[in-house]
Amino acid sequence: MLNGNQYLKAISRIVLLVILTATLSWALALVQPAKAQELPSLNISRNNITVSGLSSGGFMAVQMHTAFSNRIQGAGVVAGGPFYCAQDNLTTALTTCMKPIPIAGPLKPPNGTELAAMARQFSNEGKTDPISNLKDDSVYLFSGALDPIVFTPVMDATQKFYKALGVPNKKIEYIKNIPAGHGFITPDWGGQCILSQSPFINDCDYDQAGEILRHLLGKLNPPTKTLTGQLVEFNQNEFINNPNAHGMAKKGYVYIPQTCADGEVCRLHIALHGCEQSYEDIGDEYYTHTGYNQWADSNNIVVLYPQAHRIRLKNPKGCWDWWGYTNSEYAFKNGIQASAIMKMVDKLSAG
Repeated sequence: MLNGNQYLKAISRIVLLVILTATLSWALALVQPAKAQELPSLNISRNNITVSGLSSGGFMAVQMHTAFSNRIQGAGVVAGGPFYCAQDNLTTALTTCMKPIPIAGPLKPPNGTELAAMARQFSNEGKTDPISNLKDDSVYLFSGALDPIVFTPVMDATQKFYKALGVPNKKIEYIKNIPAGHGFITPDWGGQCILSQSPFINDCDYDQAGEILRHLLGKLNPPTKTLTGQLVEFNQNEFINNPNAHGMAKKGYVYIPQTCADGEVCRLHIALHGCEQSYEDIGDEYYTHTGYNQWADSNNIVVLYPQAHRIRLKNPKGCWDWWGYTNSEYAFKNGIQASAIMKMVDKLSAG
């Protein structure tokens, strides 16, 4: 039997273990998304929906902005390219739309003006919303000066694409003088600024998430230092049947500030990761460390993070479809991935 001192020591150890366990559980709860919840319906302002993306997510952001211009009012494009650049052709995607350099003959970058004319034709055919919607929207463009994956002339073509569709110069912010590699850049997180490697998040002393949101939405409050909202994990198969077969992961994420969860009117931003950047590749890096959530928390912005998925032969790097691996309608309103993401937007906006 235990004597008095031994009994007190044993009780103290038990109490300490309980306290440590509770503290650890509380700490983990602050950084881990709530598991597999149903995507909530919130009080989203339907005139304040924007999109941004890196690399394949940048191409996808332009596609969604163009296809759903009735709903989406602005786009941020980081190392992406103009609408319908690949024209349903993988070779064009890998050359003209990424590295337009002469190898076996002349190879020019994409022609933004010609692609704008094609966008007008698709709009006339009803494959996209009216292209005239774009002329009042804001566009943020970024090309790292040291990006070896998507060359700056491709982003130049994106600028020409938007200008050809009537977006005025004052509505376009184009940054291409920062010595960054291929990645989403932050003020204080990620690899060295010049790198072009996983997780493709680079510390360049530049707040890209903040610059994108400020340009698309206007004046904002400073980002919060302590998040008050919740990162929610949801099932993407609610919005697309058999998501893995169509290049989408089974899970997606959304950051919801507490004010938005409490019913206040909020804006919605869709943040699209690049190739090799879904949770299957880099865990929570993109949806927790790109900086969007801190700005969202202090400005009543819900941030939706859809997630792509690798398909061994058709999409081995887990990219969004901007060249046609799902089907030939990939760039339009009825594109498999784009329409699934807009169903997520509809669900979030149904409150």
